Amino acid sequence: MQYGGHENGNYYMVVCENEIADLNFKDDLLLEVSNNSYDKTRPLWKPYKENMIKLVYKPMISLNLTRFELVYLLAQILWSTQDIKNLSPNIHERANQMLDQISTELHDYYVNERRLFNYSPRLVNIMKLIDGAKLYSNEISSFKGHTFSLT
Repeated sequence: MQYGGHENGNYYMVVCENEIADLNFKDDLLLEVSNNSYDKTRPLWKPYKENMIKLVYKPMISLNLTRFELVYLLAQILWSTQDIKNLSPNIHERANQMLDQISTELHDYYVNERRLFNYSPRLVNIMKLIDGAKLYSNEISSFKGHTFSLT
């Protein structure tokens, strides 16, 4: 996924090879979609689009994440198992070891490569981004669980 166009106040995101999401506050979400059922559900998606921009997209832009930080962010989400039920204690322990390892690597990256000795405000903002992404994901999951009549 790539994002851009934010320099002039417009927000676009490439979501796959031939689809560009127009994240501006217009009625159109996907520029290349002219699906009749999508047209009927478009108003239902607007609050989710606005939350995605607020909780995920704008914070990512303001942080201007490096690839290393993006990998850290994804690994943090992947190895955070505390909310997953029915996992064995061994799996939770291994996940915690991985979180320790990626946190140490991020520290080394900040101190040795980026020469940031006070990176805690940046790390707090990355954690807020993770929380925002989880919140948005939960909202979308709950939305997908509903059925609507499109007739």
